[in-house]
Amino acid sequence: MKEKLHKNISLLSAFSIAAGAMISSGLFVLPGVVYTKTGPAIIVVYLVAGLLMIPTIFSQSELATAMPKAGGAYNYIMRILGAPTGMVAGFTSWFSVAMKSAFALVGIGTFLTLINPDVPEFQIRLLAAGAAVFFTIINLFSTKYSGNLQTIMVIVLLSILTLFLLGGYPDVKLAHYQNFFAKGRSAFFAAVGMVFISFGGLTKIASMSEEIKQSGKNLPKAMFLAFVIMMAFYLLVIAVVVGILPHDILSDNLTPISTAAKQFAGNIGVILMSITAMLAFITTANAGIMAASRVPLGMGRDGLIPEFFTKLTDKNKTPYVSILMTGGFMTMIILALQIEVLVKVASAMLLLFFILDNLSLIIIRNIEFRNYKPTFKAPLFPYLQMFAIVVYLLLIYQMGPQILLMTILAILLCLGWYYFYARKKEFSQSALILLAQKILDEKLPDDLDHDNIEEELFELLQHREEIMEDFFDKTVKSGIALDIDKKMDKSEFLEIISEKLAPRINQKKSKVYEEFCERESKSSTNIAPGVAIPHIIIPGEDRFQLALARAKEGIEWEEGSEPVQAVFVLIGSVDRRDTHLKALMAVSQIVQNKEFFSKWMTAQGPEDLKSVIRLMPRSRVEKQK
Repeated sequence: MKEKLHKNISLLSAFSIAAGAMISSGLFVLPGVVYTKTGPAIIVVYLVAGLLMIPTIFSQSELATAMPKAGGAYNYIMRILGAPTGMVAGFTSWFSVAMKSAFALVGIGTFLTLINPDVPEFQIRLLAAGAAVFFTIINLFSTKYSGNLQTIMVIVLLSILTLFLLGGYPDVKLAHYQNFFAKGRSAFFAAVGMVFISFGGLTKIASMSEEIKQSGKNLPKAMFLAFVIMMAFYLLVIAVVVGILPHDILSDNLTPISTAAKQFAGNIGVILMSITAMLAFITTANAGIMAASRVPLGMGRDGLIPEFFTKLTDKNKTPYVSILMTGGFMTMIILALQIEVLVKVASAMLLLFFILDNLSLIIIRNIEFRNYKPTFKAPLFPYLQMFAIVVYLLLIYQMGPQILLMTILAILLCLGWYYFYARKKEFSQSALILLAQKILDEKLPDDLDHDNIEEELFELLQHREEIMEDFFDKTVKSGIALDIDKKMDKSEFLEIISEKLAPRINQKKSKVYEEFCERESKSSTNIAPGVAIPHIIIPGEDRFQLALARAKEGIEWEEGSEPVQAVFVLIGSVDRRDTHLKALMAVSQIVQNKEFFSKWMTAQGPEDLKSVIRLMPRSRVEKQK
């Protein structure tokens, strides 16, 4: 059995990781370069790029909460679009985040030159490499410590940026916003593609969904909070920078915020904002190592890359091999390679990754998996995702033929690795294949054979809700579930259930039926409105069976009482009396849950009825061994 990662990341830490991944070169370096191409319209450029992230935020938050597993988006792209596409998604995600994080660490050097202009380039790279090693070591100990450190740094960053806004606002000159769209429409849309990478780190928290506490609730909250808060800071900070700095000073300026701070706070402002920028680069690198290292972990679990990538530390359950490989890759890039071209390729691969992400949501919403629980009930989602796919393709095309060629080459290398290493391994049938079968063969039933995917989805739901199976869950899984579609009385139902249970306990149907009738004659088992728990003691030793039945049209259990729609049938030998009582307690907790009947009545069939019971929150004493 594959080891599970510990759920150590709180909502605040998850928010800090997502926000920290956004505060980087996109805010502290890129604005000066983009301003040269767009002028004051840079403010709207960032707004449009941010809005174009919304479809992917929805896709990732929904799919990552439905499938909370290390690797995040890679994991569900693999299940939905298939292993070859999963290979491409995994490597593009891993490399793009690692390259972006390496670039962030090298960016520290840009700001060190403001303090000491004579710092040699080798020392800048050496310092960045040292930072990569340091944060790799931090991540090896525990994501809890790493997440706490990230939270502290993000709070400090946002506090200093708030001081920058308060201090810089009085010096803003409205004349700097004149000729807002002077550079033209084509330059504007070209710039949108350039700044898109600024928001790329936002969705990387999805890669750590397996480690987030109550991921079903906290992951979407963390992503949307980070998006809204950081979007506000991006727009306000850039607006202040444009309003403070004249055109000739802001154009091609690689330290725009520090330069703007100097205008109203002197050298103290420069030093403070330079330190802030370095902290920003550090948070991006730290979040990048955490997020990127979870992708090879997921790929190793699936057999796409060697299994040693899945090894976890004994104490803290952190993926140390994957973290070391990610940190080593970043260090190598910092010391040996030119970062600028790699960042452009990373941007293109990131957009490709988002295309696969949005396509996954379109596919899975066209197949009714009983254990897939959508986070958002929005019928317009597929159209939103299709729009995003078209726009992302256009942005990749706008990056130029060289970047397009390198992106295609990266895809071919991924597919080549799959062909020679992983092609012969067994993988679960993808949702894309199931959808294609359904479209091509109209004779196929709606409930296609996708048991492997369903079981995996159920296990992921259990992990998301932090549910550990006990004896009752296991008994439900192995027991009988009936979905009755007609109205009947109690006697008719007891005959049906006796016929189903008799072979399991080697008893005659008539004998079982008599026992049920005798038990009902003593006192009714209709314990609550709409619920009945018929139960009997059977001869023998170590015997216990449980059956579920849903009657949408209702069972007339007692005259004058509400028809029964949920029946829990318990039978057991005398020596399993304790188990019998524990099962009754479990049923009592379940039916008292205010959400029970709504989920029970909307279940998609017998197996989904079992899933409803197994996922219902209640006290569980015995943990799965």
